[in-house]
Amino acid sequence: MTGASIFAMTGSSAWAQKAAAKGAPFKAKFAPHPGLLFGGKGKKLSYVDQLKLAYDLGFRAWEDNGLKGQKNETIEKIAEFMKDKKMDLGVCVITGGAGAMFNKPTDEQKEKVKAELERGIEVAKITGQTNMTMIPGARDKSITREEQIKASVDNMKLCCDLVEEHGIIMAQEPLSHNVRGGEPLIRSFADGHLLCKLVGRPSCKLLADFYHEGQIGNGDKLVENAEAVWDQVSYVQYGASPGRKEPGTGKLDYVAVTKFLRKKGFTGVIGMEHGASKKGQEGLDALMAAYRKIDA
Repeated sequence: MTGASIFAMTGSSAWAQKAAAKGAPFKAKFAPHPGLLFGGKGKKLSYVDQLKLAYDLGFRAWEDNGLKGQKNETIEKIAEFMKDKKMDLGVCVITGGAGAMFNKPTDEQKEKVKAELERGIEVAKITGQTNMTMIPGARDKSITREEQIKASVDNMKLCCDLVEEHGIIMAQEPLSHNVRGGEPLIRSFADGHLLCKLVGRPSCKLLADFYHEGQIGNGDKLVENAEAVWDQVSYVQYGASPGRKEPGTGKLDYVAVTKFLRKKGFTGVIGMEHGASKKGQEGLDALMAAYRKIDA
């Protein structure tokens, strides 16, 4: 899709106007992503119209994992809109790790990761964003996870050397699912915390995605586990577990998590990295009700 066509109206402006009844700004910087705020066949909006809808609904932040893949002219228009509306831009994925084991990456994998980081730098210069998601590679099952994390530090520091002067924070994301190359290096908040502490650089911090922490069996310890790693957290994401839909549709207590974040003084972006449990206007209404509840 071209930079011009992505901003063209798709004939759904009436639906958008109906959906975007003016909403009071959320207290927290909840960040929807492309495609989340509409549903149903034929109800798609252009990128900027989605941003307008998000703003009208009360959101003051946005995230897009795939932003790095857009053309620069498109990214410039997104950045211009967000600057004008004083909206904060959350993460995009700076690198998925290229399938590498960071304790022993191949030369080809090193070059792939370097190229992805350089593209991330290019995007950050346009948008001014800081946090970018990093997946620090795959597991080497020939050694323990802790041993591999320790052995990955030197290569992580090389990544820091590339991005740090540009103000980028590589937010290391523990994952509950596999990545290219198999099982991820970091699976839990604790794994990510260990990596960040050992690297010891301002450009290497932890992305606390509470969905993933819930998925690995820590749903009853979300606040406790977040407290234990808080000194390394730079970014937060939400999603119900199970199901990965809006808060309240699974077993995780996002009212408690949001209260915890406020207690810690967290004012950063909270990514809504999940889907909607229902379609169309009904889905949007349910999503909005869920976030108004936890924002109270």
